[in-house]
Amino acid sequence: MKTVLSTAAALIVAASSANAQMPPATGTSTTPAAPPAGMPGSAPQTATSARTQIEASGYTNIKALKRKEDGSWEALATKNNVEVAVSVDTTGSVTQTSR
Repeated sequence: MKTVLSTAAALIVAASSANAQMPPATGTSTTPAAPPAGMPGSAPQTATSARTQIEASGYTNIKALKRKEDGSWEALATKNNVEVAVSVDTTGSVTQTSR
């Protein structure tokens, strides 16, 4: 019985010691530390990345793309053969807006 308790105590100490030496994680496989640039969830910094996000949302024929003072983007684009106004907010979300 003493051998079993001694062995269990030694295993707990060894496991705790090994865990304490692991570097802190910056993200997990399900929750990255930050989304990659140009992907939904990240703020588009360039016209190219804003255009990519609009296209990824199913819009084509993007024109009149311009950045607003708050860092968001606005453009005219086509979806289902209809020209509409769209915006990409500072978090990277693409929404259809009124003209």
